Amino acid sequence: MVLQISAACRGSFVARSVLVGVVAIGSLLARPGLAAGQVTEPASLMTTPVYLFDGSRQVSQGTGFFFGIQNASGVIVTVFLVTNYHVVTGHSPGTALPPKGDRVVFYLHLDKNEPSQVKQIALPLYSQSGVPAWEQSIEHPEADLVLLPLPKTSYASIAMYVFVESHTKSDIRIRPTSGATLLGYPFGFSDTKNRLPVWKTGHVASEPQVDFQGHPAFLVDVSAFPGMSGSPVLAVVNGVYEDESEVMRTGHVLRLLGVFSAMPVIRSETPGIADTSLQLGYVWKATLIVELAHGYHPR
Repeated sequence: MVLQISAACRGSFVARSVLVGVVAIGSLLARPGLAAGQVTEPASLMTTPVYLFDGSRQVSQGTGFFFGIQNASGVIVTVFLVTNYHVVTGHSPGTALPPKGDRVVFYLHLDKNEPSQVKQIALPLYSQSGVPAWEQSIEHPEADLVLLPLPKTSYASIAMYVFVESHTKSDIRIRPTSGATLLGYPFGFSDTKNRLPVWKTGHVASEPQVDFQGHPAFLVDVSAFPGMSGSPVLAVVNGVYEDESEVMRTGHVLRLLGVFSAMPVIRSETPGIADTSLQLGYVWKATLIVELAHGYHPR
């Protein structure tokens, strides 16, 4: 039996993390999570299908989400589309093969109360000289993770929601068996009228504080499918939960754990015996997202 990797393209406490929106002039400011009367969870508005195109031909579909870097005043100065390396290239990291596409297409929601109103964005993946537009880890080149900076003009005047660093530090303790929720578009299936993702929940399946196999990643036990590559992985609790000091609290807390990448598959070497999915997925840790975002310098 051979192990291979296949892409699969949760006293009172209030979380300190906030959701943020962009004002008319394009600066992003702090804003509360779910406003009175708002029916759409902000995390759904932070997630988008990502389509890889080669010219006018669609090559594949994955998932991505938006992450912002704040300055000392709390204003977001750069917004990234976070997804997998294989979503933007069609290949696993380290594969010496030509890319399968030259641009990605995704969506921004225009109105939190009218999710069907979206703006389609198309971004080139390479400069005229062939330099990739995304950021990826030099220290961990095996990480199936890229951050694609968005031009400010693409979201000017849009009240969009993005994850920020404080979402990765919410005061909820993560252990093996803790809930892990993926937001994505399995086989492209979702609320296509509103461009909203499907929420699928499993559990943390390895020690989350330990780097699995020496990589900045951990495992989740979840039923995931092609099209969900690049999904944000969240811990979400509504009610009683354990904080980092092992004290039981109550509240609504969301924590960004990382980005979903791929699922191990046991490839059978015996004719007639089907391959076996382990129903385990890799999650590249949110700390790696933060490091890449902070290290970004506009070219």
